Amino acid sequence: MQLTLSEHEAHLLRQVLDHYLKELRGEIVDTDNASYRRTLREERDALVAVAERLEEQPDRDPSVITKMFRVTAVLTEYD
Repeated sequence: MQLTLSEHEAHLLRQVLDHYLKELRGEIVDTDNASYRRTLREERDALVAVAERLEEQPDRDPSVITKMFRVTAVLTEYD
């Protein structure tokens, strides 16, 4: 998947991610269920990686931020 964002769109997405990550940190701290906490931490780590990619500067036209994401879905059947 390739996602091309304007500078403004990238800025807005970063703001949304930052806000959600702050909320997620609180949820992780408040969660007593170890399995759920682990899931939330994995989600946090994935979103932090996306946020870091948004901060990278492109090699070409600085007015457009182009990022490539490889999305892999893992479906697990629970018993």
